[in-house]
Amino acid sequence: MTDRLSVLGMRDWLSGNTAVGAWAGTLYWWFFRTEGTIAYKADGVALSKGRWWVTEIEYCSWWEGLGEACYEVNSDGDEWVWNIKDIFKSSYTAEFAPADELQFR
Repeated sequence: MTDRLSVLGMRDWLSGNTAVGAWAGTLYWWFFRTEGTIAYKADGVALSKGRWWVTEIEYCSWWEGLGEACYEVNSDGDEWVWNIKDIFKSSYTAEFAPADELQFR
């Protein structure tokens, strides 16, 4: 059973932390700075930069060259389930570390 994460729950999990996990079998690092910038790095992929924020119901991000996307975020224990406008559903397990794993500046 999944539970929708609250705005405060999402901010607490993300702000100032790095998510380390695997998406479709590829290792990634996703750093969420407290002032709203974000960096994403995956094995074999160049560093991407953008911005992140949380609305009353969704996590949103904007990426250079890709634009904006917003997701409903649910949790099932330690697993996060990301839903985009009821079209795309994907889930993954990530560990959160209170550090800038990417040395993002």
